[in-house]
Amino acid sequence: ANENAYKAAFMWYMRRKRGDRDFTPEELESVMRNEAPGSPDLAILSFDKGFHGRLLGCLSTTHSKPIHKLDIPSFKWPVAPFPKLKYPLADHVAENRMEEQRCLGQVDKILSTSSTPIAGVIVEPIQAEGGDNSASPEFFQGLRSLTSRHNVALIVDEAQTGV
Repeated sequence: ANENAYKAAFMWYMRRKRGDRDFTPEELESVMRNEAPGSPDLAILSFDKGFHGRLLGCLSTTHSKPIHKLDIPSFKWPVAPFPKLKYPLADHVAENRMEEQRCLGQVDKILSTSSTPIAGVIVEPIQAEGGDNSASPEFFQGLRSLTSRHNVALIVDEAQTGV
C-alpha cells in the first residue's frame, strides 16, 4: 500500500506542477530512459526509526533495523527525527512538547531547504518495528499543518498499529 501511496503523491505533485497540459514528447521519451523530465527527481520524507515495508521504495523510508536494508540500493531521500518522549508523560509535559517542536522544526527545515522536491511525508502514528515510539495528537496536527503549508502529501502508515 505504501508503494502506491508514494506513486500517488508523486503523480499528485507533478499534476499540480504540470497543470492541465498534456505530457510533452520529451517527457514521454525521457521517462523510458529513467531520466528527467519524464522521470523527475522527487522524494518522500520519512522519520528515523520508522518501518514502512521491504519493497524497494519502502526501504528508502524504512529506518528501523539495518538488516532490512543491507546490500539494497536506496533513494537518497531525507529523514527527519521522530520525537523521543519521556515517560510517564504526565511528568514530562513541557519537555515532551519541546521535543515535538524540535522535531517539527526539523521537518519544516527539510521541507524548506531540500534540494530535491519533496512530494510527500510518511509517518507512523506508533512506531512498532523501530521501538514503541509515539507522539501526541498535537505533533501530528503540527505535521499536517506543515505538509499543508508546504503543499506536500501526508501519508499515515498505520498497518502495524491496527488503527
